[in-house]
Amino acid sequence: MKVLVTGATGNTGRHVVRGLLERGEDVRVLVRDPAKAPGGDVVRGDITDPAEAAEGVDAVYFLWPFYSAEGIDKAVKPFKDKKIVYLSSVAAEDGGFWGEVEQAIIGVTDDWTFLRVTGLATNTLGWVEQAKTGTVRAPYGQAKRSLVHEKDVADMAIEAFTEDHAQQIYLVTGPEALSQAEQVKIIGDALGKPVRWEEQPLGEARAHLGEEFAASALPYWASLVDEPEPVSLDVAKVTGHPARPFDDWARERFS
Repeated sequence: MKVLVTGATGNTGRHVVRGLLERGEDVRVLVRDPAKAPGGDVVRGDITDPAEAAEGVDAVYFLWPFYSAEGIDKAVKPFKDKKIVYLSSVAAEDGGFWGEVEQAIIGVTDDWTFLRVTGLATNTLGWVEQAKTGTVRAPYGQAKRSLVHEKDVADMAIEAFTEDHAQQIYLVTGPEALSQAEQVKIIGDALGKPVRWEEQPLGEARAHLGEEFAASALPYWASLVDEPEPVSLDVAKVTGHPARPFDDWARERFS
């Protein structure tokens, strides 16, 4: 089987490439900068027009890095009747552009697998520079998230390629829901210094995040104070190993 990995230089894609190569799979990568390719047969290009990269492949690890589904029909058309493993989001449950992308994929193949992620642990890297000063200032410190290690996402994708997971939707999470303030403390422990959370006023947070992102992010984080993100056992069910905890991720990054 020849697998095309899109987003091959990204947080999950590079691990997907390495894992597939370790299993002896034939891997092609679609990248904008070939010098950054993590291995495999390299094709320079963009996911919005993947026709050249799709020629001769049997499967694709599909990322759609936009906050709109505009152009998705053109992007998935070259993968008609191929196996598609899509890095989706738990937000697809409510439709939106995530749901539109899923529907576009369903429209071109029966062999699809959706990895609906609550959030990647790597999203917390945006706090690191503040953490080094000893204080992270951000909104909703008590919002509880079940962030997942990017290697667990890659392990799920690799299993989806090498076993039969057609028409399966998996909820991909970490092993527990931690508040954002707890995540910051864990990052501080990995850095070897105490780090405290300082609650940021919403007006200041809105200006810092930008109106468009803040309009969706702030209400979502607010909802997680009383209703934490779900915790799923799908990582263990599919991969055979438990989801990696957030403190493992932090130690790998900073210790």
